[in-house]
Amino acid sequence: MNQIRSNVPKWPFLIAGVLLVAIFATTYAFSADAPPDEWKAPARAAKMQNPTTADPDTLAAGKKIYAGNCLACHGAAGKGDGPAAIALNPRPKDLSDPKISSQVDGELFWKITEGKKPMPSYEKLLPETDRWKVITYIRTLAPRPTTGPSGG
Repeated sequence: MNQIRSNVPKWPFLIAGVLLVAIFATTYAFSADAPPDEWKAPARAAKMQNPTTADPDTLAAGKKIYAGNCLACHGAAGKGDGPAAIALNPRPKDLSDPKISSQVDGELFWKITEGKKPMPSYEKLLPETDRWKVITYIRTLAPRPTTGPSGG
C-alpha cells in the first residue's frame, strides 16, 4: 500500500504551537504575580485646585450626588462594597484607602472625569462643579488621622 504524503510543511504549525504555549505561559505568569493595576493621573491633574469648600451646603450636595452616582459601586461608606460591586471586575476601590485618599483633589477630579473600566467617564454625566462637590464629600469618608498623646 502506498502512503499519501502531504506536501504541506509542518514547521509553521510547530512555530505557531510554540508561540501559543509561550503566550499562555507569559500571561499566566504575569497574571498570577502581577502587582495590582495602578491608575495614575497625569502630573498636570495634580495642579488643579478644587474650587469648593467643605461647608455644610457643599457637603450635603456632594453626598446627594455621591448617593445618585457612586454609592451603587463604592458603597455608603466608600469601601467599594456597594450592591453593584459584586458584578464588577475589577472591584471598585475603597475611597478611604490611603492610596486613594492621599491623592490630591485634582488627581481624583481627573479620574472621575476620565473614568476607567468599569467606572464610566463622568465628563458628560456630571457638571464640573458636581464632580468637585463629590470630591469634597468623599474626603469625609476617609478616616481622620489620629494624633499621638499630647506631651506634658
